[in-house]
Amino acid sequence: MATIDIFVTLKILHIGSLIFWLGPSLGAWFILMAMRKQLGEITPATHLAYRIFIKMLILEHVAFVALIASGIGMASLVFGFNQPWLQWKLLIVLLLIVPLEILDIWYGNIKLPQIFSRLNEAGYDTKQTRTLHIYHAFVTRIAIATIPVSVLAIMWLVIAKPNLANLW
Repeated sequence: MATIDIFVTLKILHIGSLIFWLGPSLGAWFILMAMRKQLGEITPATHLAYRIFIKMLILEHVAFVALIASGIGMASLVFGFNQPWLQWKLLIVLLLIVPLEILDIWYGNIKLPQIFSRLNEAGYDTKQTRTLHIYHAFVTRIAIATIPVSVLAIMWLVIAKPNLANLW
């Protein structure tokens, strides 16, 4: 009975973490992009949007750690890691999602706060502009293209639990 209660708790944590991993920072990013386009990069409103966006990134990354931890907990408790559908899920997570999250953590939690802690009325220097461009043009756009497809594939694997043993 206790194993079922732990599993249910882990599943709730897992689904809740998925929601907090995907939702708030994506919404904050869309608002930030709209404000940058409408108002420009160097405005008080855009800087406020950046500060809120960075806070949502922190929430996203905490949720991602909880998502991974609860997933490992459920796999260890119930499924075991020898299930083909779970192995494919882990392959997607480890090859696509984790590298993107590492880049997102580096830029979103380390580089962006550094830029905004040194920002002055004159705006950004060339290095700061390049960092912002790399983050917005590459990291977030690749993530926005890759993560939804990956999550849908993972959801299909989790729900259908197909026998994919022949593909190994």
